[in-house]
Amino acid sequence: MVLKKNLGALFFLFFWGAVFSQEKQLEKANEAFKKYAYIEAREMYLKAIKKGGKSIELYERLGDSYYFNGELEKAAQWYRVLSSLYPEKIKSEYRTRYTQCFKSTEEYKDEDDIAHWLYASNDKGVEQIHDSLDNTLSKKDKPKEFIIDTLNINSKYSDYAPSFYNGELVFASSRNTNNFSKVLHEWNDQPFLDLYTTTHVSEEKSIEKLKGTINSKFHESSATFSKDRKTVYFTRNNYSKRKSKTNTKGVVLLKIYRARYDNGKWGDVEELPFNSDEYSIAHPALSSDGKYLYFASDMPGTQGKSDLYVVKINEDESFGTPRNLGDLINTSGRETFPYISDKGKLFFASDGHKGLGGLDIFMAILNKEGVAEVYNLGKPINSPKDDFTFIINEESKTGYFASNRKGGKGDDDIYGFKQIKSFPDGYYRKQEIMRKLERVIELKPNKEGTTSL
Repeated sequence: MVLKKNLGALFFLFFWGAVFSQEKQLEKANEAFKKYAYIEAREMYLKAIKKGGKSIELYERLGDSYYFNGELEKAAQWYRVLSSLYPEKIKSEYRTRYTQCFKSTEEYKDEDDIAHWLYASNDKGVEQIHDSLDNTLSKKDKPKEFIIDTLNINSKYSDYAPSFYNGELVFASSRNTNNFSKVLHEWNDQPFLDLYTTTHVSEEKSIEKLKGTINSKFHESSATFSKDRKTVYFTRNNYSKRKSKTNTKGVVLLKIYRARYDNGKWGDVEELPFNSDEYSIAHPALSSDGKYLYFASDMPGTQGKSDLYVVKINEDESFGTPRNLGDLINTSGRETFPYISDKGKLFFASDGHKGLGGLDIFMAILNKEGVAEVYNLGKPINSPKDDFTFIINEESKTGYFASNRKGGKGDDDIYGFKQIKSFPDGYYRKQEIMRKLERVIELKPNKEGTTSL
């Protein structure tokens, strides 16, 4: 009897020791996840599952570690497990993400695979998800409006965020394997991004880094240039004067910086005054007249994971107050990578509007009643994967965008395109949509800190 009691006590201690150890591991994994170290967090989540972990949060975070890296098919596997184990408790945002990931598998003809949980709840988002799936099915046979082609400048790493500059193409790439080749970003296990330029998209040999102090040991991406080509706004990690800053959680977030061109080099780098250490402001885009700057942010008042904002650039190069573009553009998902064409059209990437899966590229237009609508560019620009950073020269009807679709050379690749069918006639009124969007900065924000169109 004494032996049995001792064995029982030992088992009790072993059991709770194992539980305590697992909780500690999950705590470490969650800390890594909050710092966007998705690769590190993922490994710990997988170990926790092997040891018997089955919590809702565990499957949510594991799926998210793939989702936020654009690995939608793998994310779908874990969202599938989540929905199977907890069909009554799954949150609306995870129903939406699972649907986005499901569409990336291109198994649209067999909706029975998700019907068991999709309609098992009275969740308000279910009808929207169903409409999204129908929308995806209907776009499969849509006539092509663009001809696309892969570019020789792509590497085996991430290449994206193309921008026009004085006859050249500037883009972001993590191809840098010198100096900081052993420094891998914890988000996706790749080297940090720098800004590059090329004069020939068909020749890899023509690629070189932007000269000057614009590139640092952290991320640089998403450049937009002034009309006189002497000023550039770009995204960088929170890094100035050779020092990086973190938020209260210890994370180095994103900020928009401005640099000047002088004697063949980019320098005099300064961060914009409305940046913050506590939230990200990123992916700038100048209006065609250079008077307004559009960007993405998760600042307080944002209704989704990230929203689009606009701020006025004053004549003395100071800035007004940033304003949210409102719920006709922004959703509960991600709106990011805005771009303003030479004719004043607004393009952006979103996973919150109806699309083909992952991030899709959209255009904001006005309908016949003068109300802003969001138009999906469809295939082949959009795919079941992430498609983003769209730019176009409307005079030549040519442009570029990035995607992590199948068949690419690396993680994200840049694609060129030729537009063969004009944008919808009878809906778009030249400059009117931009005036409507820019009018946002003159309106007072509502209770949520946003303004509507």
